[in-house]
Amino acid sequence: MYDPKFIPGFEVPMPQLSESLKARAFQNGEPVHHARFSIIFSRERHFAIATAHNIDGETLIPEGVFKRKDSFKNDPDIPAEIQVDNNRGYRKNPWDRGHLVRRRAMHWGDQTEAFAADQESFYYSNITPQHKRLHHSAWGKIEDWMMDFADAHKKRACVFTGPVFSDSDPKVVNLPGEKPVRIPAGFWKVLTISHGLDLRAAGFLVWQRDFDNPKPLGFQPFLEQVRITTIEYLTGLNFGELRNLDPLRYGIELAEGKSLDEQTIAPKPIKRAAVVTSPFDIFMG
Repeated sequence: MYDPKFIPGFEVPMPQLSESLKARAFQNGEPVHHARFSIIFSRERHFAIATAHNIDGETLIPEGVFKRKDSFKNDPDIPAEIQVDNNRGYRKNPWDRGHLVRRRAMHWGDQTEAFAADQESFYYSNITPQHKRLHHSAWGKIEDWMMDFADAHKKRACVFTGPVFSDSDPKVVNLPGEKPVRIPAGFWKVLTISHGLDLRAAGFLVWQRDFDNPKPLGFQPFLEQVRITTIEYLTGLNFGELRNLDPLRYGIELAEGKSLDEQTIAPKPIKRAAVVTSPFDIFMG
């Protein structure tokens, strides 16, 4: 399970849910715990609201030790009827089965425990529809950087990940009479690491609509480093003290009182926001 005290000398609790989110969450928003990650799951949207996991950069297992088997399966700790499985959500459409907690991020420490966590990462509770172009480009960029950073600096990290939901999310139906699956508008990630004697936290955001376009895009879609408060605004989650550890915390506030649709499902430009086109663009302060 996720360990909030994984970084020595600090505590990084899981994000808190608003009352309205709790009302729509499985077991009122209490996390479901697995070997090396925890999930807060939505009964309404049938996907995770947020996931949490740790990475130990000192004990990473070399890539390739565990062969990928794509053993997707329902989470035994969540009712199957509120999970989106392969038949319901991922057939005959451009949506990949995208991990929230990355499989590779489970590969540290004891190999037996790491392999068990690897297999649990294929639970459908940890999977969301990600456009195949997003899945293999911008989203993978930040995940690769996190693993490389933890490895190079022998850092311990706490990572939260989840989707962005909106009222206008597109629907997918694979079979006649099947209940539609609503595709998340985008995805976010919050990374926390030690920085000298302090902690630093950084938030990242990517939108599915940048990739789901019938015509070739006239630009390269980018992953953005954004303020953690932006992620809070979009998701209804509360990251508590992490927002004060964010190097971008002095940015311009989003316009309040507007729905996601009124903001065209995207935050306004943020002062000192970072467009992430390479690992060197990521700003940790």
